[in-house]
Amino acid sequence: MTEIFAAIDLADVAVAIVGMGVLVIGIHMAFKSIDLGKRAVRKA
Repeated sequence: MTEIFAAIDLADVAVAIVGMGVLVIGIHMAFKSIDLGKRAVRKA
């Protein structure tokens, strides 16, 4: 068990998690901007 945890580099894991978070937030903001654009077109 100790060898398994020693083989995992926490820096790589942290970079992967931050990258996934940025990707998810970017996708969410893209969909949000589409909805805001549709709302602005309807009000115009």
